[in-house]
Amino acid sequence: MLANKIVRIEGLDDLQAGLKGRMNLSPVMDLVKKHGAQLSSKTQSNMKAAYTHGYSTGRTRRSVSPVFSDGGMTVSVGPTTNYFPYLEYGTRFMDAMPTLKPAFDVQSQMFINELKQLME
Repeated sequence: MLANKIVRIEGLDDLQAGLKGRMNLSPVMDLVKKHGAQLSSKTQSNMKAAYTHGYSTGRTRRSVSPVFSDGGMTVSVGPTTNYFPYLEYGTRFMDAMPTLKPAFDVQSQMFINELKQLME
């Protein structure tokens, strides 16, 4: 019978800190960097192709660039022009010209596949 037995585990915080300090996340950060740059490039390429039939200054295309955060573990890619949603999704007066979503659909799958390979 184990009544009134106390089990105390000490040092878990030190163990977690030690394990975290020994993890090598640089291959993951390299993948994030690579796929963030490729997503940016594909989005810009899609924009160039989509906007050739109409008026375009290229401002939205030039505004696309990867922005890294969380020590290189997160990347955000997207145009910074305030009218980009109208171009991507359309309005009742103009058809959508999706550029970011098609690029993301392809690139995200490639990223997931490479991340899985890295973890094997």
